[in-house]
Amino acid sequence: MKKIIKSSKKTPTCLFHYVVFWSIVLSLQTPIFAETGASNKIEIANIDQCIQIALENNRNKQISQHDIEIAESQYRQALSAYWPQIKTELSGLRMDQDPYFIFPEETSTYSISGMFPYPIDATVRVPQKDVKLMNRDNLISSIQLAYPLMTGGKIDAIIKQATNAVEIAKISARRTDLQIMYDVKRIYFASVLANKLKQIGDEILEQFKATLKLTEHMYQQGSGRVKKTDFLRTKTIVSTIASTLALLESNRVLAQSALTNYMGLSWKQEVILKETDIPFNPIQLELSTLVGQVYQFNPDWNQIEFALKAIEAMIKEAQSGYFPIIALIGQLTHIENAYNKGVVGPKNTDNWAIGVAVHLPLFEGFLTENRVKEAKAKLNKLKQQQILLKEGLALQIKDTFLQINRAQTQVMEMKQALESAEENCDLNIRAYQLDLVETKEVIDAQIFLSLVKAQYMKGVHDHAFERARLEFLMGQTIQQQLE
Repeated sequence: MKKIIKSSKKTPTCLFHYVVFWSIVLSLQTPIFAETGASNKIEIANIDQCIQIALENNRNKQISQHDIEIAESQYRQALSAYWPQIKTELSGLRMDQDPYFIFPEETSTYSISGMFPYPIDATVRVPQKDVKLMNRDNLISSIQLAYPLMTGGKIDAIIKQATNAVEIAKISARRTDLQIMYDVKRIYFASVLANKLKQIGDEILEQFKATLKLTEHMYQQGSGRVKKTDFLRTKTIVSTIASTLALLESNRVLAQSALTNYMGLSWKQEVILKETDIPFNPIQLELSTLVGQVYQFNPDWNQIEFALKAIEAMIKEAQSGYFPIIALIGQLTHIENAYNKGVVGPKNTDNWAIGVAVHLPLFEGFLTENRVKEAKAKLNKLKQQQILLKEGLALQIKDTFLQINRAQTQVMEMKQALESAEENCDLNIRAYQLDLVETKEVIDAQIFLSLVKAQYMKGVHDHAFERARLEFLMGQTIQQQLE
């Protein structure tokens, strides 16, 4: 105990610098709002309710849902290639004049027989004629059909890309949910810790006020063991605590304002947390098990796997350029024209055609070859990124695992230290009332107790924070992992 007293001459200032430091750190992890006044108060029973409200109101979640709708619409667009494409056209056309065909002058020699005893040659001259083809006003309607018979695997490849895009969008939406849950947990625990630090500060102030009254009483009416310097030192500490509490209160309000923002609520609403303590639930997990499971549920890993499948389909799409495209085509046409002779006679106004079209690329300047190379390069690049992600996820899981174990050990050790510090503080206060210890020893005991409380709460917060981080990385809750 004497060693503690000797090393704690400057402890009062260190304690409140410590408390202020952690409050500021926690508040800087959240958006700062200039206006904290609230017209409505919302009581939050627990963190599950907080997450539920955030998932209902968060804009990023709504954006993710729209991304899924976009991907599904693109998938249905890709499926349309399996169906025959039928389209109709209707056009009205007015030319500057009626079209004519100029029949040139023609001279022909004919042999006439049967009328005379012998054949007679006759020369016939036909003058130039202007033959009208149609009226200048036309109304043309047509129906066209195209149905792919062979595309070299291009349609299948495009549909596979669209299918994987839908899965990627769904995983992205799940990652958004996980991010919202993680952010809300992080800010929620920070808010609870800020409330707790404020409570510790209030307790310190009340304790030192009581100590100040006792010191003043013993100074004025005591045996002379308590000096005026003891009284002034205690009074200075009380004044310092009172001024520091204003900053702690400000940080507490800012943390709750940040929580309100993350929940998607209006800045005019005030969140009241009913939980006064962060729950501490020790866990026992194997690092190898966690690393093995992260590749099964982590959304980033799942996204990159579907992206690899999409790029493989992209390679097949590019390779389809080497093959011919065969399609069944057909057309039905009707022409409306007031002139019923020429090219728009009764036999020419309605016609149909059906056939097979073949598109065979012979030379495109190595376009297809380079498209295939580009797609393969993208695939190799993504595979390398997957290797980096694999190592990065394992390192993050390991770091979080170690931090959880560190926090668990710290909390368990600090809990025993807290019990000892409370007993020590109580004994010093009772001894001080009996004039058995000096004022400095009582102050040191109270400060030491406050430090241990702050360290204990810090450890509980770190443990909860690392649990939330582990769940975010794993893509599932701790309970699901244990099951």
